[in-house]
Amino acid sequence: MGFLTRHLAEKRAIPSFYTIGGDPWSFIDFPQKTKSGADVSENTALGVTAVWACIKILANSMASLPLITYKRLDKKGKERAFDHNLYDLLHLRPNPLQSSYEFRHLLSVHQNLWGAGLAEIEYKKGTPVALWPIPPWLVKPKINEKTKALFYEVKIKDGKKLLPSNNVLCFPSMMTSAFEWLSPISVHRENIGLSMAMTEFGARTFGQGTNPSGILKHPGRLKEQSEKDIREKFKEGYEGLSKSHRLMILEEGMDFVRIGLPPEDAQYLESRKFSNQDIARIYNVPLHLLQDHEKSTSWGTGIEEMNLGFVQFTMTPMLVQWEQEFQIKLFDEKDPYFCEFLIEGMLRGKQSTRFAAYAIARQWGWMSADEIRAKENMNPLPDGQGEMYLVPMNMVDAKNAGKEPIDNENIGATEEPV
Repeated sequence: MGFLTRHLAEKRAIPSFYTIGGDPWSFIDFPQKTKSGADVSENTALGVTAVWACIKILANSMASLPLITYKRLDKKGKERAFDHNLYDLLHLRPNPLQSSYEFRHLLSVHQNLWGAGLAEIEYKKGTPVALWPIPPWLVKPKINEKTKALFYEVKIKDGKKLLPSNNVLCFPSMMTSAFEWLSPISVHRENIGLSMAMTEFGARTFGQGTNPSGILKHPGRLKEQSEKDIREKFKEGYEGLSKSHRLMILEEGMDFVRIGLPPEDAQYLESRKFSNQDIARIYNVPLHLLQDHEKSTSWGTGIEEMNLGFVQFTMTPMLVQWEQEFQIKLFDEKDPYFCEFLIEGMLRGKQSTRFAAYAIARQWGWMSADEIRAKENMNPLPDGQGEMYLVPMNMVDAKNAGKEPIDNENIGATEEPV
């Protein structure tokens, strides 16, 4: 039984802030009225499809990447530190209630909604044994006036709890000072409120049916009963999707005039598209990941480059932030251990491109067959066959250029006496 398995088998109390109100996932919601009339909060903002999609894409990407603990080797390179207690803690189960995926997914949602993902580090005899998410709406960062040290004031059921900064993992979205962060929803409340208002406007418009698709013109004035009969006739004969292509018969000189989409409605549709672009811009998520392909190329090289751009400009900065926070708060500076996200899977291009790159790397001698197979999630070749490095026969060291080739087989040999 491993270290972490034994630890999780122990019966331990869950931190009090984690069970506030009896529900660790409940949160306090304070919607604020915007100029568009919509009530916006971190909770209501999730009702906007673009916000939901951006939050989920970022959280899924962060949570799905393997988080591996390594040991630096004496010479060069690294190896997986399977025996280190933090290996399972980061890669598999940070606490008895969550998997690593669930833990990182939750903290990423907190980070991109409330502005920061936080977790308390639980220690046992000086060793981290569990990571507990802290609801960011219950946390207030403060500075000790005497020592100038940062600490976190956490609201709990029976009052408050003070945690030193070294005991808290903190992943802010954007900082305004050394200890204050901004909520993307609060900063962009008006933009999100506008999107919510447009959604409500469209729903009410279609729900109330205020825009007729056509008008019946009659040359004279209809009596009340005649008008009622005509309405009933058209409702029974032509209203509904199943009757949309029936032949229309008009009597008494009546004429049907079709009405196109009003200009203000066309502008409404364009505004909805711009609103989605605006929210995608807030989170730096490409539009094609939000299933908006109108201004994107078809699925192919263009999309592949956009995906690589998403990894490079959106995910990589966040991954570096998380890695450094883990390194500072969890690892001893003197130990040769560190953690790292594996992003090779997100950077993989199409098969033909990968294989061409592998061929170059293999031909010029800086990758072995086993290293290439590992990139493709394949086992090494048997009997060490894949450990060999190949080099072109016509390549020599630059400092030996122009010199006679060395006969390695006859070095030290002497001529036999006659």
